[in-house]
Amino acid sequence: MSKKQEIIDRALDRFQQGGFHATGIDAVMADTGISKRTLYKYFPSKEDLIEAVLDQYGCEAQDTLFAPALARSTDPREQIAAIFDIRRELMESQACYRGCLAMRASQEFAGKHDGITARGQASADYVETRFAELAGAAGFADPRETGRRINLLFQGAVLTSQMRRDTHAFDSAKAMLRELLA
Repeated sequence: MSKKQEIIDRALDRFQQGGFHATGIDAVMADTGISKRTLYKYFPSKEDLIEAVLDQYGCEAQDTLFAPALARSTDPREQIAAIFDIRRELMESQACYRGCLAMRASQEFAGKHDGITARGQASADYVETRFAELAGAAGFADPRETGRRINLLFQGAVLTSQMRRDTHAFDSAKAMLRELLA
């Protein structure tokens, strides 16, 4: 693994744990053996590092949510439901009730850094677009609006699970999802 990738991986984990503003470069680099000079060689500012972290985080959504869901079924409606199940399973298996890092970035940097805010928004848009694609494959008349509604249910379940530190919100979200997909 390259030093650059090692820095991104470490920063992703640290920012997930502590947030962007509360986590300084010293905390990101602690116990890595990588100097600040090396970090700044790849990332001239903390904001550049955050952008790289968000780029990676966005790519991971495909691998952690969508690819496994598509592998579980060939039916687009079942694939949509599987995305909810997979996200819940990830939260439970890792005892990790972290919310969406991209949404957090958009909130923390709104009005402060356009590049970070845009990357956070792009990640959220990606998830919604994927839901819309699946809704289209399922034959919905307005797949874009259906994808938007599914995403609201999904993000609501994630956020509520994060706040309550349990995943029971997915039960309600899945019940509403079944009604929407009927």
